[in-house]
Amino acid sequence: MTVQGSKNAVLPILASTILIAGKTTLRNCPDISDVDCMCRILQKIGATVTKTGHEICVDASGALQSRLPAEEVVRMRSSIVLTGALLGRLGQASFCDPGGCVIGDRPIDLHLKAFARFGCQIRREDDNFLTVFAKRLNGVQIRFPFSSVGATQNAILCAVCAKGETVLTGCAKEPEVVSLCRFLNGAGAKIEGAGSKTIRIEGVKKLCSTEFSIDADRIVAGTYLFGCIGCGGSVLLNQAPWSQMEAVTVAAERMGAQCTVSEEGLFVQAPVRPKSIGHLQTGPYPEFPTDLQSAAMAVLTMAEGISYIEENIFENRFRIAEPLNLMGAQIVLKDGQHAVITGVEHLHGEQMDACELRGGAALVLAGLAAEGESFVTGQHFIERGYENICRDFRELGARITSV
Repeated sequence: MTVQGSKNAVLPILASTILIAGKTTLRNCPDISDVDCMCRILQKIGATVTKTGHEICVDASGALQSRLPAEEVVRMRSSIVLTGALLGRLGQASFCDPGGCVIGDRPIDLHLKAFARFGCQIRREDDNFLTVFAKRLNGVQIRFPFSSVGATQNAILCAVCAKGETVLTGCAKEPEVVSLCRFLNGAGAKIEGAGSKTIRIEGVKKLCSTEFSIDADRIVAGTYLFGCIGCGGSVLLNQAPWSQMEAVTVAAERMGAQCTVSEEGLFVQAPVRPKSIGHLQTGPYPEFPTDLQSAAMAVLTMAEGISYIEENIFENRFRIAEPLNLMGAQIVLKDGQHAVITGVEHLHGEQMDACELRGGAALVLAGLAAEGESFVTGQHFIERGYENICRDFRELGARITSV
């Protein structure tokens, strides 16, 4: 099966098209509800958006509005990066608190502090909107106290057309930050250091029309990798971005899987039964991604031995422990950060409720590996990041349908 385009890469790139007073063509865009939401936001603030299959064309040359539509923003956390793009284009942005999945506190204070460093003023309106505005954005030096992907991206978007040089330190090193910088440089930006802790941006007067192809989704590839380990067998993940997945493949091999990379992608061969992993902890890239912690937990419930998971990014990532235990798993939560998993030979089918994107996908993995039938509700959460998880698993031999 072929791995879809990256959700976490395409969303900030779509937001950044606001900086281009012309046409942008993006290819290999995933057909997911979060992309549809971002496209609706762009249209509502004045851009023209045309979506054909996996290709999206954005024309932001027309007049744009600085106020983001609340009904869309509250659905999607990543809408916050539209603020930096609007500031770079219009010098002003108004928005309500962004939404998204219920996986823990995700304050926007780092974003607001970065905007203030660029010379912006921040005002809370009577309708609880925040308005950020500046007569002119000036290049600055910003040191992030910890690596935040969204704050790094917003600061980059502010700096691209600011006057002078901006130096960002303590930056997030995620591939999605690198993709954004590659896209912007292709449109005429001057950005150096993407993928490292220090990024330098020399402001330019304007960006030009460009075309760009979105990388494959490392989280989707990891989800199907763990699905293979949980269910057994082997799978070739075409176009999987294996160079971005070292921490994931290392964890998979500790579980007993064999992972082989090639020009085609990533070939995964599962063990007869997964092995306990000892200690697994999440962290910023290039450490093990928090977005795959739930999938790993689902598989480890059936591993031979005891595993320990330490969640260092979001404090509410263990919500799937309860439904997994109903399926026969033995998971003990020490707190919101530590879980102890004693593997069992089999899980049994249950009815489960998905309440967020990655946890919902993990419950699908558990249902596929369990004995008997399982039902997972809350499909709309999963559709935020997976084009068609039922189709993909059917291609791999699973018995799964959408109802």
